[in-house]
Amino acid sequence: MKKLIAIIAAGLAAVVILCAGISAFDANDYDYGGGGGGGFSYDSGGSSWDWGSDDYDDYDSYSSGGASDMTWEEMLITIGIVAAVLIAGGIWSSRSSKHTGHHGQNTPKSKQVTVPNRTVDIRNAAQQFDPSFSSEQMLTFAKDTFIAVQNAWCERDLGPVRGIMHNNLYNTTMKQVQSKIDQHVTYHYENYTFKNVYLTSYVRDSEYEYITVYLNTEYIDYQTNDDTGEIIRGDKTTMWKMRYLMKFMRSIGGSAEAPKFCPNCGAPLDISSSGKCEYCGSTVTTGSFDWLLSDFTTVRSDTKDDGIRV
Repeated sequence: MKKLIAIIAAGLAAVVILCAGISAFDANDYDYGGGGGGGFSYDSGGSSWDWGSDDYDDYDSYSSGGASDMTWEEMLITIGIVAAVLIAGGIWSSRSSKHTGHHGQNTPKSKQVTVPNRTVDIRNAAQQFDPSFSSEQMLTFAKDTFIAVQNAWCERDLGPVRGIMHNNLYNTTMKQVQSKIDQHVTYHYENYTFKNVYLTSYVRDSEYEYITVYLNTEYIDYQTNDDTGEIIRGDKTTMWKMRYLMKFMRSIGGSAEAPKFCPNCGAPLDISSSGKCEYCGSTVTTGSFDWLLSDFTTVRSDTKDDGIRV
């Protein structure tokens, strides 16, 4: 209510000043042209206002006194009309504000999701089934995989990381890569920095075990047009902060120390990230012993915490 009264009072004061100004305005020639320089020129009724003019003498006379052609009765009527408009506007504004505030209280604000660090608990849980499990090696593997997959995305060639990607993730990503090729767009990720990396969830079911790694990263991100080479998004200097979740899976019973053999030729298996057998050249992506990347997403407001379930 106090705010409404203040608005009305300010409006009435403005009306009085306006009316006095009108009387003075009617008593002057208001020729501000002066003979100054160029610039924006406002023209109305044969008079000109040149913003570029250096002659302000006539402008100072804008508030000079003069006889008024408006009677006090007309002035009071004008004040009444303006007051009515201000009151109606104030009531509408008050109702609108109340409605907006009520709506805002019922609209949940977007919050930054906290991803728990459970590295120690996950290491202990995983070692119950695989004594050779190392959280340090898992985190190093996750960072190496992150860089390898990101670089493959930029090169638009997933061949080098075929062996560490689950088939579903590989097929989905390949469609996205082809889409960028068709659009003649190339991504560029540079200067990777890992601010924080840790294990956040560990889940086992009847067939597989899953470990999710949290990565807080910074890197340069921009896109170029293949035809012109021009940057169409981003730049080469801004470091973008991004949070990711990488979920890895392998079959139950897998072990870092278990012997590995190619399911195609039976030769000892020492696959690289490409998943190629050195003897027969077949691609091995079964996840029977080594971890496969099954999901790769950013942390979002709807990200769910899988916790530890064994």
